[in-house]
Amino acid sequence: MSQRKTPAAKRAPTAAKKTATKTATKSATKSAEAPRWTRKRIAITTTVVLLVGAGAFFGIRALRGDNPDDLAKAPQPAAAPAVGSCWAVDPTTADEALPWPGQPVDCAARHTVEIYHVGRVDAGLVVRAAKARGDDDILQNNLMYAQARRACSLLASPYLKVPSFRTSRVRVVASWIVPQDTGYFACGLAEVADPAGKQFRDRTAGLAGAGGQIGIDCVEKAAGTDLRYVACDAPHDGEFVGAYTLTPPDAPFNADGVKAAATRGCADLAVTYIGAARTDVYAAHVGPATASEWLGSDQTFACYAMASAGRLRGSVKGLADRPLPMA
Repeated sequence: MSQRKTPAAKRAPTAAKKTATKTATKSATKSAEAPRWTRKRIAITTTVVLLVGAGAFFGIRALRGDNPDDLAKAPQPAAAPAVGSCWAVDPTTADEALPWPGQPVDCAARHTVEIYHVGRVDAGLVVRAAKARGDDDILQNNLMYAQARRACSLLASPYLKVPSFRTSRVRVVASWIVPQDTGYFACGLAEVADPAGKQFRDRTAGLAGAGGQIGIDCVEKAAGTDLRYVACDAPHDGEFVGAYTLTPPDAPFNADGVKAAATRGCADLAVTYIGAARTDVYAAHVGPATASEWLGSDQTFACYAMASAGRLRGSVKGLADRPLPMA
């Protein structure tokens, strides 16, 4: 989500122990390793997380001299983009507050991001954030960010007309609209070349109803630990096997607990997808691996069955204990 010239994300979930359970659909987002096949569940313990420093969501405050209570009645900013408008922007620009440089383009022309929703966080929350100071300022702004990101995540799937946008090669873009202290935001979708969403793909058609046309198939290892989408009939390193969601919603973030739960959940999905546990395949996941990524997210991880050695060509679905289709 874009932040004030750069508001980034913060989060402040609280609670005690919560249990991670699984839901099964296809999906995609950010990378992490995932070792063993296992069917164990893990409880996620909690702490209050107040993010500060680089990449944190700096407080959105009323301009000096403004009455914070007036923000409750603030109209939609003139800079708000039209729903259905398309923009030719790169990932860095998409993380900035709107308006973005340039003008919207026809969706039949080359573009990267399509706006599918313009909304506002709760007006009372906007006022509380403007009045807050110290740790409460951080907390209220965390809550604003979480509301905006959650709205964008919930509305992406209906726009794409798929059960879960995590099954499509897209990145959800959530950006504040200037002036950010009014709490208005826009949601955009970009087709991407990689699960981490670092590279946007040019499009010359709208994304409304198109989620099924850009489903995730297989991935190959790129530079470092990054993955890149490829077709399963091309040489590849792993195959998408489904999406694993940690529950309950708004579960507190604990890095080790989240990683362990996602690892085990994706291993379960891989075993089910292949039809047997194997020692020549391991599970990997891509999803919200940091506190800032977790805040307001759908707590969902894309799961992949990765070859332990060599490259694959073809699908491992239903393979059971038969030999892997090596490239």
